[in-house]
Formats: sequence, C-alpha cells, structure tokens
Amino acid sequence: MAEAWPRRGEPYVLVFTDPLCPFCQRLEAGLAGDDALKPYVRFAPVLGHEGSYEAWLLRLVHEGWSEDEARVWLERGAEEARASGVRLTPTTVVVDGGVSKKTLVGFTAYARWRKEVMDALAGR
Repeated sequence: MAEAWPRRGEPYVLVFTDPLCPFCQRLEAGLAGDDALKPYVRFAPVLGHEGSYEAWLLRLVHEGWSEDEARVWLERGAEEARASGVRLTPTTVVVDGGVSKKTLVGFTAYARWRKEVMDALAGR
C-alpha cells in the first residue's frame, strides 16, 4: 500500500468512489454537509458500472476542470485504486504517515461511517 498513497505526516482520509455507485452518492451527500471532514476523493472504476469514467469526466469538466486535467486525475485515481487493491466502492482509508490505519469498505449510514473515520483519526 505504500506506493498507492501520497506520503503525508498527518492523518488524512482517502475515499475511492464511483459516480454510478448509489452508496457512493449517499456518502458524498453526507460529506457535502460536513464542513469538518474533507477527505481526498479518488476515482475507482467498478466492474459492471459501464460509463463511470465518462460520468466522472463530465462531472469534473462541469466543475471547471479542463478535459486534460480531468483525464490525468481520473487515471491517477484508477492507478491508486489498482495499486491498493480497491475492488468495491466506496472504500475509505484512514492513513497516518503513509501507513493505512483503517479501511472501511461499503457504506450504510453517514453517522456510523463518520464515527468510525473520526475514531481512526483520533487513534482509537
């Protein structure tokens, strides 16, 4: 996993999502209303989600990215997902000093997900 994550000294949260995943959409809706928790988001294509790359591309261009910037970001996210073994979305990884402290696969409810992430960030 060391090659998959950017090296940072402080703990941070990395979330792999697919825009066609309904669970990812629910997680993103919760994050949109949470000013205290801002994870790094990466694209993780999921088998069976035809068109997810194109959906992410359109989303990023709509948010003001150039198409070239968006394609680079999508490819890097997909590379990180492959290197880390991410197969399902959403997958959340809490990282501290380049080392994975906790990995959450899937999503049920925002309050539960947030508590698990915050506990991992606090070292509990």
